[in-house]
Amino acid sequence: MIVVAVLVAVLAVLLIADRVAVGYAEDRLAARVEDRGFAAKPQVTIAGFPFLTQVAARRVNKVVISAAGKKLGPVEVKRLDVTLYGIRVSAGGNTSTASRLSGTAQVGFAGLAGVAGMPGLTVSADGPDRVKITAGLGPVTGTATARVTRAGPGGIRIAVISAGGIPVAALGSLRDVTLPLPDLPLGMTVEGVSVTGQGVLVHLAGQNVRFGG
Repeated sequence: MIVVAVLVAVLAVLLIADRVAVGYAEDRLAARVEDRGFAAKPQVTIAGFPFLTQVAARRVNKVVISAAGKKLGPVEVKRLDVTLYGIRVSAGGNTSTASRLSGTAQVGFAGLAGVAGMPGLTVSADGPDRVKITAGLGPVTGTATARVTRAGPGGIRIAVISAGGIPVAALGSLRDVTLPLPDLPLGMTVEGVSVTGQGVLVHLAGQNVRFGG
């Protein structure tokens, strides 16, 4: 019975140490992500147990990051949700490489309207791949329809397919604009886009994505 009690006590200590270590690592990683220009400290979850054996091997199985308020190229990202798999950490701990990545970046409608550079425009959802651009400033009123698509591996495109009686000039750059996302790390690409009630969802993926120095 004494041996069993000692083993239980040792396991409890190891468990506590492991959970303390993972909590510390999550907090440090969240702070480093925040330093990359996010408005608030993101939520970071390191999966897998035990964590200390992953540290010893310098390979973390899975990390989930949720953050908000980040400028990504010309657009403001309201929310970023990314999952990284098979992260290899360098000996010095300064860089890491994820063997695989998947996630989404949500671009708000207000941010898209701001890209136009024209007052009185609002943007809203109009289907899985379309948005409505509504003009309501003085004599210029009406609603145009634009299609949102992927523009190569690093951007999205918004192109008007029906002006709805609005003079094309009143739509500013939103009549046909490609928005590059130049802040994507090497190895991360835009896989597709979809329109939701909250904004345009940019679907991200990548292999051997490197972070850090």
